[in-house]
This record gives sequence, structure tokens and C-alpha cells, in this order.
Amino acid sequence: MRVATPNEKCVEIQGPTGRTYDFGKGIQNVHPRDARAIVAEGGFIPSALGTTRTGLGYRCTACGFGTWFSKCSRCGGHAAREVLH
Repeated sequence: MRVATPNEKCVEIQGPTGRTYDFGKGIQNVHPRDARAIVAEGGFIPSALGTTRTGLGYRCTACGFGTWFSKCSRCGGHAAREVLH
């Protein structure tokens, strides 16, 4: 799973599995068990749409999560089609 750090100053994390991850660039692929622990400490799972706005896909109206579907896979809310202005 891809996970982002809870803080930009957090550059290395050792998960419950004993694996150590280098978060120098902020996002890292981690073991699912470690991902749950990092998210519990304030980290987050990055959006599938990334940080750029392409006008493709949907954006959840409740939590802002980017998705390819009209139902948010993070919170279950309604996701509206993104439109470029």
C-alpha cells in the first residue's frame, strides 16, 4: 500500500512488522499492517488521482478524496465529476 507520512519532517518509520521505511520523498510503499499503523498515527493514503487536476474522475463532496467512481471509496459519500475552469 502507498502511504504518506503524518509530517514532512518524518523521514523514517519502523512499522509493527519490523520493517524500516525511508519517507524522504513523503510517500512510500509499505506492508498493509504497517500502513494501518502509520494511518493511525496521522499518516494518510494518497488519492488515486494524485495532486494535479486533470478534469478526469470524481471528487468526493464530503471528504475531498479523488476517485474514478461516483461513490467515494474512502467514506462512501457522493463524488461529483471534476470540471476544469
